[in-house]
Amino acid sequence: MKKYKVIKFSNMWSTRSLKEEVEYVLNEKTREGYEIVSVAFGVNLWWMPTAFITICR
Repeated sequence: MKKYKVIKFSNMWSTRSLKEEVEYVLNEKTREGYEIVSVAFGVNLWWMPTAFITICR
């Protein structure tokens, strides 16, 4: 049975740093043996750039 986890990141100041943070976490979680299910970018209620990463093991 797979266990899923959603990781959420927000960065009010820079979409570039948000992208870099997501890349770092994707590489880290892959090395730890997680499967990356999806990555989605959007904005929250206050128009703050947000990223959601879904992983499973």
